[in-house]
This record gives sequence, C-alpha cells and structure tokens, in this order.
Amino acid sequence: MHTIYIDVLLILNLYVNWLLLRSTARLTHTKLSGLRCILAAAAGSLTSLTVLLPEMPLFLSLLIKLLTAMLPVGVAFGIRQIRRFMRCLAVFLCISFAFAGFMLALCTFSDTDLLIWSGSCIYLHFSLTTLILCTAAAYFLLKIFSHVRLRFFHSDESYEVTVRLGVHTAKQKGLADTGNSLTDCFTGKAVIIFGKNALSSIPEINNPEKLPGYRLLPYTTISGDGLLPVFRPDEIIIKSISKGTTLSADALVGIAGEQNSAIFSPNLLRVL
Repeated sequence: MHTIYIDVLLILNLYVNWLLLRSTARLTHTKLSGLRCILAAAAGSLTSLTVLLPEMPLFLSLLIKLLTAMLPVGVAFGIRQIRRFMRCLAVFLCISFAFAGFMLALCTFSDTDLLIWSGSCIYLHFSLTTLILCTAAAYFLLKIFSHVRLRFFHSDESYEVTVRLGVHTAKQKGLADTGNSLTDCFTGKAVIIFGKNALSSIPEINNPEKLPGYRLLPYTTISGDGLLPVFRPDEIIIKSISKGTTLSADALVGIAGEQNSAIFSPNLLRVL
C-alpha cells in the first residue's frame, strides 16, 4: 500500500494544470493573464483531492472527471462565450490525454515506479524536477507538431477578420500571409494589418491617439521603412469562410492605407 502526500499531490497538480492551461491558451490563441492562470490552476489542483474518494460507479467517476476538467477551464477562460469555452475545453482535454499518454509511455519503458494507480486516478510519485523535465518535453513536442502542421498542411482559405472595440465592430476580408511577421516590440504580440477604410465604423479611428494602446511601430518592407500606427482592440475574431469555424486572436491591429484585405500571420490560426 502506497502513501499519498497531500502537499505533493496539490503542488504537482498545480504545476501540471498551469502548464496545460498555458498550452491551451497558446494553441487556441485565447487571452489568459498570469494571475487568472494561477487561480485556475489552483482550482484544478484542489480537484485532485478526488483521488481520495472511494471507488465509484464508472458513470459517476466519468462525470466527476468531466466536471473537474471544466472547473479550471471555466475559471481561466470564462463560460459566458459558450463556443470559446467548449473549444478551450476540447483542446484542454486533448492536451491532458497527450500528457497522460506521454507519462504512461515513460513509466512503461522505465525501470522505476513513477506512477501509483489508485482506482481510476493516478498519483505521480516522483520529484518536481522530473515532472518539469517531462512536461517540458511534452510541451516541446506539441510545439513541433504545431510548427509542422502549419508549415506543411496549411491550405489557402478565405477568412474574415472582425475587430471589436467597445460596442463598435469592423470587418474585412482576411489574408493569411507568411510575409507578415510584424510583432509588437513591447508585448511580442502579432500585428494584423487592417485597411483604414475597413476600420471606419470605429469612431476613434479618426483620432487614433485616443485608441487603447496606441503607438507607432517601426516596420520594414521590400519597398522601405516606416512607422505603423497600432492599437489594442477588445477582441479579434478570425473566421474561416469555407469551414465556418472561428477563433479568437490575441493580437494588435495596425492601421494601414488603402488595402482590400486584413493581412495576418498564419501563426495566429488554430492548429488543433
């Protein structure tokens, strides 16, 4: 009979949930602040105490597992936007399954007893250093998969980009262009280049200094250098016209001249 230490259980699950939530936010391009991520990871860590529950029927056990997965996702990304919540929950579960499979494979081919099975739950019986190395390896593999998928399996599609600032929205046909590698030097966020006319429905566009996060960003093109006005909208939605799917992009908006498409980096597209 193995001994389960509550402090180890909570600390390890806090770390794992933090990693899974950060991975979910990155792969779905959903905004997630550091404080909210920690709070959500802490909520998920508390649900790990269900390992101490007695044996239950399979249906009830699966229901509890689903609810314990929904809690940290709901705290991290909110539940008011159902489609975004369901998308984040699906990605969170996929990453969790991938991580669990990675750990199970590691334990299968290892001579050490790293896992303790208790009913339908798993207790990780090894040091935090080992956990960090394993989760870092799993995260690295996910990044490789994302890069390969984007590099070799991306197809030309039609998109529509919607920018919301307060109650005002602006839409423009979107173009995924690898030539747009422009990022903000302060936040590291990608910049979606919009035509100024397409943003005319936003009143502040005529007085850009009043736009949130407004600044001039240096850029370089084959035709020369310059300064691009950028601002931080409340929300950016990229919609695939052919598939009908949408995703939320955590990016800035650059105000360009006369152009027919909102040009964005393919890195903003969902890869899972």
